[in-house]
Amino acid sequence: MVLALLAIHAVLLPALFFGVLAIVTTSQEEAFVDYARNSASIIGDIFRTNISEESEQDLVRQLDGAILGGRSIYAVLQTDDRTYVSSLMDQQETELFSEDFGVGEHGDNVYYLSVPLELEDSVATLQLGFDEGPTLAQIAGVKKTLGNIVILYFFVSLFLVALLSMLIAKPIRRLRQESRAIASGGYSRKLLVHSKIQEIVELTHDLETMRSNLVGVNLQLQEEIAEREAAEAKQQSLEARLRHAQRLESIGTLAGGIAHEFNNVLLPLLLYTELAMEDLPADGRTRENLEKVIKLGHRAKGLSQQILTFGRRSGDTDKVAIDIAPVVEEALSLVRALIPATVEIRTDIKHNLGTLLCDAQEIQQLVVNLCSNAFRSLSVGGGDVSVTVDAQTVTEEFAAKYPRLRAGKYVCLAVTDTGVGMDSATLERIFDPFFTTRTVGEGTGLGLSVVHGIVLKHDGEIVVWSKPGQGSAFRVYLPLAGQQISGHSDDSE
Repeated sequence: MVLALLAIHAVLLPALFFGVLAIVTTSQEEAFVDYARNSASIIGDIFRTNISEESEQDLVRQLDGAILGGRSIYAVLQTDDRTYVSSLMDQQETELFSEDFGVGEHGDNVYYLSVPLELEDSVATLQLGFDEGPTLAQIAGVKKTLGNIVILYFFVSLFLVALLSMLIAKPIRRLRQESRAIASGGYSRKLLVHSKIQEIVELTHDLETMRSNLVGVNLQLQEEIAEREAAEAKQQSLEARLRHAQRLESIGTLAGGIAHEFNNVLLPLLLYTELAMEDLPADGRTRENLEKVIKLGHRAKGLSQQILTFGRRSGDTDKVAIDIAPVVEEALSLVRALIPATVEIRTDIKHNLGTLLCDAQEIQQLVVNLCSNAFRSLSVGGGDVSVTVDAQTVTEEFAAKYPRLRAGKYVCLAVTDTGVGMDSATLERIFDPFFTTRTVGEGTGLGLSVVHGIVLKHDGEIVVWSKPGQGSAFRVYLPLAGQQISGHSDDSE
């Protein structure tokens, strides 16, 4: 019973101490803050009624009066064009002002506050600082007194508890401490309690056996949970990429079929138009209109060819083993002639990186389309477009993120720009045919679709990074000759 009472006192005493201290502290601080704010309000009223009529010397004298008339030790008046400082202050003290929301903030023993003064044609601010020292000294005195009482009471209680613990409670308390340590996360800590009481020894042995078994089960469960979470995250990533690839494959198949049907209609249309032109005079109005029809027909034919390239339904092209560096440089010579002088093209093209089994014309088309897309993303004032060609070794970890990649050596063609960038919603659709963020007439929405089709045809992968306002980066990974996967371009997306 005595031990229980002492334990209750030991628990309640700190709470009582901090509770009483909190009440005293709060009351003292609130009284001080109320005094400071009331004083500031009164001083502000005086300045508010006289500030427009007073001279600079009068304002300084009033600031001196604000300090001499109470516990204020800081008085500064700021107007739109001047700062008035009390003559009782050092000029450097104005740099110490930092408005407080409670007593004791910032550790400067000064309670700073601002009083806005609304004038007829401007706004002024009266900054005051009140000495927190007396209030803090009172709080410290109360704290010291309470602390001495609590310490005296604590040591008396501690002596009695220690005396009783030496007799019967020490082994149990030790067991309780060890159990709490284990419950707080120290699972590897063993329960080692020595006692002459047989029941305590047996209880300790049973609890230690239980702890060892639970620790082993817990570690096993943690490992299984971590492995399952990693597997689920990887599966979700692969499922998302598979759905995206299947969607693009479906769109490509549909686009290729539509383009074939479109060509079947377009070819006889061009032939009949040419036949009709043979029966017309060379300078007739009708012949001129038919020539425009043929011109537009050839433009439509080119558009259908781009659709076929995206859908990879245009037939097998002749691929040869080449170094793509000269091919990229030749494509850039064409790009430089198409873009304005305000756009700077930076190049870093490495040669002799190895040969790639590819179609040179399609690689050139890929470079032109990527550069055109980068140029169109720049603002009116211009910007930079960077084109690099370098060797890249794809690791197993990186290849796991992109199903079309395999660990090995690749040539990486990168096109980056300093344009407007894209958000995540736009990134998900950039390879969809006819999807474009430009206004009507500025593009067909097939440039990046064609790029995607060419990359897939060459057993490569395209990785895109972009953020709004931070530009975009397109990285095309093309495998070296001999590393292409047989049938890869036809069997997977």
